[in-house]
Amino acid sequence: MCLPLIALITNKSLLNGEDETMQKTFNSIQPYVFDMDVTSIFQLWQQTVGQKWPLSVTHFRQTLASSEARHFIAKEDGRIVGLLAGLKRYGEQAEKAHITALLVAPDWQRRGIGTALYKTALEHFQSEGVRYVQVGGGWPRFWPGVPANLPAGQAFFQAQGWHFDHTVYDLIQDLHRYTTPSHVKLRAEREQLHFEVATHETIDEVLSFEMYEFPQWVDHFQRVAGVGDYSDIVMARDATGEVVASTAIYSKLSHPSRCDVLWEPLLNNHTGAIGCVGVAQAERGRGIGLSLVAHASELLRDQGLTSCYIDWVSLTDFYARLGYEKWRAYQMSELEL
Repeated sequence: MCLPLIALITNKSLLNGEDETMQKTFNSIQPYVFDMDVTSIFQLWQQTVGQKWPLSVTHFRQTLASSEARHFIAKEDGRIVGLLAGLKRYGEQAEKAHITALLVAPDWQRRGIGTALYKTALEHFQSEGVRYVQVGGGWPRFWPGVPANLPAGQAFFQAQGWHFDHTVYDLIQDLHRYTTPSHVKLRAEREQLHFEVATHETIDEVLSFEMYEFPQWVDHFQRVAGVGDYSDIVMARDATGEVVASTAIYSKLSHPSRCDVLWEPLLNNHTGAIGCVGVAQAERGRGIGLSLVAHASELLRDQGLTSCYIDWVSLTDFYARLGYEKWRAYQMSELEL
């Protein structure tokens, strides 16, 4: 079993009424303290999903680290046999939580551990005022949703009453051969667009733009700026000098604490990323977004990166106009408690 899931608290009452075998499946569920037993937990990842989703122990540790984290482990005789990882949102999205990962050791599957953790998790999040739970997502995250190549995950949640209503994709681009189409460049010139990276002097302007146009992305831009990666924030200005679009990239210059590209073992160590591409609502339909992605792709190519990764994409046809191709698929669902 390798299923995304949510944070929990110990709740033995969920086992009441189950047979004695079920009650003996595990004897300890406890909160996971960051970096505690990380080697054992990483081994659990390797045993369950590591073959299909290999990642470094550094990226694994970074993904578990968050002020919003809700992680718990199941133990039997001192051995970690299950991990429940999740996120509880704060601020304007305080009513939402994210399922991130549920891993049960192969020799402990089919004993009710995953179900018990899942049900306890929902009770815990309800106690925190959560109304909506999403499979995947949040930040830092492993996946946007349930990976299509882990069908047991989708089957588990469907059995719990979840309904999966759409698919999103991660995209990839070979930067070796990337060239911006001439019509995209001509459109940018016609619209009198100017592209630049943020600086210490302009970062507040970009954050104000995000706050007004895309408040759901402010936290990410603040994280990028917070580690000094101003040059990883790319903006487009119109003829008047106003910021009309922005994106955050992951480049050769990015701070090592960032984990924007988890899947380097599946891609390569020279992969950049583009994310949070947004155009002001009043400026859409002018080709600004496509021009911005094209410019960001050129920046990464010119740094010597060999590929570019974009995760959690619904508008695949938009990016396909620049040659981006589907790489991985995820099934999406959200539950109202």
